[in-house]
Amino acid sequence: MADVDRTLLRKIDELELSDRIQAWQTAVKNAPNKIFVDRQRLALESAKATCGEDIQIRRAKQFEHIVLNVPISILDFDVLVGRLTPSVLGAYTTIDACGDYIPDIWNDSGGVGMTITAQSAITDEEREVLRQSAEYFRDICAPAKCAAVWRDAVGDWASDYEEAKGKDPTLDTGLFPNETSAVMFDKILAKGLRGTIDEARKNIETFIEKRQTRVDSIIFWKSAIIALEACISLAHRYSDLAEAMARVETSSSRRAELYEIARICRKVPEYPAETLHEALQSMAIVGVCKNLEHPICNYPQWGRPDQYLYPYFRKDLERGTLTLERAAELIEELIGRWGTQIYVTSVSDKESHQVNFGINNIEIGGVDKNGEDASNELSYLFLHAVALLKQSSPTVGLRWHRNCPMWLIEKAIETNLQTRGGIPLFENDESVIKHYVEDGIPVEEARDWYGLGCVYPTLPTMVEHYGMEGVAAVNLAVMLDMTLHNGVVPMTGKKLGLETGDPREFGAFEELYDAFKKQHSFVINRTLWLGRLAREEAQKWIRFPFLSSVAVQACMDTGKDVMVPDPDFHIFGLSDRAIVDVGDSLMAIKKLVFDEKKLTMDELLNALDSNFEGPDGERIRQMCLKAPKFGNDNDEVDAFINELGAYSASVIRAYDDSPYRGYRVVAREGLSWHYFGGLGVGALPNGRKKKEPLNDGSVSPMRGADINGPTAVANSVLKTSKESYASVLNQKFSSSIFKTPESRKKLAVFTDTFLRSGGTHIQYNIADAAELADAKIHPENHKNLIVRVGGFSAYFVQLSPEIQDDIIMRTEQLL
Repeated sequence: MADVDRTLLRKIDELELSDRIQAWQTAVKNAPNKIFVDRQRLALESAKATCGEDIQIRRAKQFEHIVLNVPISILDFDVLVGRLTPSVLGAYTTIDACGDYIPDIWNDSGGVGMTITAQSAITDEEREVLRQSAEYFRDICAPAKCAAVWRDAVGDWASDYEEAKGKDPTLDTGLFPNETSAVMFDKILAKGLRGTIDEARKNIETFIEKRQTRVDSIIFWKSAIIALEACISLAHRYSDLAEAMARVETSSSRRAELYEIARICRKVPEYPAETLHEALQSMAIVGVCKNLEHPICNYPQWGRPDQYLYPYFRKDLERGTLTLERAAELIEELIGRWGTQIYVTSVSDKESHQVNFGINNIEIGGVDKNGEDASNELSYLFLHAVALLKQSSPTVGLRWHRNCPMWLIEKAIETNLQTRGGIPLFENDESVIKHYVEDGIPVEEARDWYGLGCVYPTLPTMVEHYGMEGVAAVNLAVMLDMTLHNGVVPMTGKKLGLETGDPREFGAFEELYDAFKKQHSFVINRTLWLGRLAREEAQKWIRFPFLSSVAVQACMDTGKDVMVPDPDFHIFGLSDRAIVDVGDSLMAIKKLVFDEKKLTMDELLNALDSNFEGPDGERIRQMCLKAPKFGNDNDEVDAFINELGAYSASVIRAYDDSPYRGYRVVAREGLSWHYFGGLGVGALPNGRKKKEPLNDGSVSPMRGADINGPTAVANSVLKTSKESYASVLNQKFSSSIFKTPESRKKLAVFTDTFLRSGGTHIQYNIADAAELADAKIHPENHKNLIVRVGGFSAYFVQLSPEIQDDIIMRTEQLL
């Protein structure tokens, strides 16, 4: 943006958190985690009352019953209203969608584990509500029905392979199903939900006039009307509450605020927003409704707010109807609220998603539909607001491109140094757009992508199925383990792979590599096939009429819920993880056994099976650790990692998913998956010991093995496969090296150079080793320390000890 207002940027730099936002932060800090059961009770009531009706209508009526009856509140510091529960730190369960996924409710006493470290107290009455709901939905929810289909197809293989951590157990998590979480905020703000309701009514009229025959379409449009009217009614409930509170409010200033809340909620999201305040309030109501439909996977997502909110921001400032300070406060309020939404998840999901707050994403920068730089002053303000709030969520992504202005890159680096936990991350805009165009997406459409969750790219015109229907991430390290044990997973002792031969009998490295490829192809194709079966089954048991009405225009045009696949606007993806772990391990075998013959295969396998604890275990482990590793600008290793990544992606993309687009999106993102995946993997030839976390991210080097500095790491990554839409690279620096403007500028230039050279993603942990070590011992002194785990940020003291050690052991780089 050539005509950026530099004076406005300087004013933004001077902004501080208001007293109101600080009061909210204090309330969050002091509030206990709390599970509320109101939603679950209402969901059960509705399910029983609508038994026998069409699933689309049942889900719409359930949503309506929930939205019209859940308790609501307006707290003293609220200017924007609409939060999931009455408390600043409250969560609802999603048993109606996911079944009996919370084991703690069956304990007769004690709290309920929400995430890896968060707990909530619960009364006996609340426990009984959740138990009754679990008993009702246990066998009729989509995950249970999909699991039954899988058992019919492959017996216990799917559950056994998930137990072995060979792939994400998506049927066993509260994340199932997780379709697109995008929302058409630009449309909602411009036309209001009343416009979408009119659209649905018009589609019904056309259906009748033209004697169309797809009955499911008219049922969908009717469900959409029910859901959208319910959302509007929720806004009106807040309006009524604000008016009632205003009538008894003694403070004249707060009374005026409450009447303004009432006025705005009577208007939006039903009708178009005309100011920034109205726009953000409309988003707040739509966001909470989206979350009420499925309280785990449907977190509010920002998309590209610096684009669709910019006209309101500029107009209000130019007319003088809104100060910069007030604009920042409103934005901070919604960032803060969405970024501190807690949730209740399953045991397995706690391992792969070590977050206490739902992951939502803000994407800034990038290009517009004409390919021109889209950065603006609001992009800058969002970065500044995130830096002031210092929260672990939301995830913030900067879409870098070769015309990305340095003032924005430098502000992003400054924000990173203040938050310290990889916020924002940097993504290569050009790379993502190129992937989409190569996969047949028109370039103007591809240019409007934004991040979802951690780093996963999504299009506002498409329904994304990445990682769901039982697919998610597959673990290449388990495939290698099976290769080394002739199809047996050593950690469980079960034969889940192919019999590809005893590696002791292989005479050349190529035989071993071919055996691995056979295991890989078998697992990938079976996993994708099972995903297809689950996709066809799940739609019979779960629908999302509200999400479908506000997320993707094609759903409204065709009369199809997001759960009903359509070849024209559904995209499917898979994450193939542990590529660097496997590449380093295979390279170690090649060097130590076949090229240099320092070890026999029998000696190596015996050392692995004993977890390097036998008489020669540590000696062999040191040999494995010293073998060439990715991340050191070693051409041979880097070329092999490149070949392995390209091969893996080619198998995924070759899967015949007709008539759908197939699994085009290969996204190697982060989460805390490396902890989850590592639990199922024995000792590896790269020197890693049994059950230790795998490499973080997806192109991050083995922790401590990147010994030649960040430039060498960058060079290695630049030589690897570009098949992935999202490849996560983590780098760690000490905050002590960024004390001067020159040093911070150096990091900005390093980032720009890496991405300009073809890098697809990079993010930074700015943390001192001594501070991290002390935080593990004295967590009470470091409650606000934020770190980057994989593809998300988290408070260090809320992580498992294994992930804490993983972060501590990562190489602390110098520039």
